[in-house]
Amino acid sequence: MQLIFDGAGPKWIPELEKPDHMAHGLYMAVKDRIAGACEFCAGAFGVKDSVVACGVKLTGEYDGHPSFKKLASQGYQIITF
Repeated sequence: MQLIFDGAGPKWIPELEKPDHMAHGLYMAVKDRIAGACEFCAGAFGVKDSVVACGVKLTGEYDGHPSFKKLASQGYQIITF
């Protein structure tokens, strides 16, 4: 299992890192499964530096976006929410 923050998702990483955020415990429970955050989207929302400072790598294999086609071809099931 991999988690990739895409779209508006990257802007939540710095928020979820805050110990007083109500979802911080859940975020920390799955943080080791975070494969990255969309480089383009993180830039669009102005959080690139914050995401990297949180220890999450930026991914951008396809025009700055993660390649979900590549993951699907590797057998991953893509689930979005």
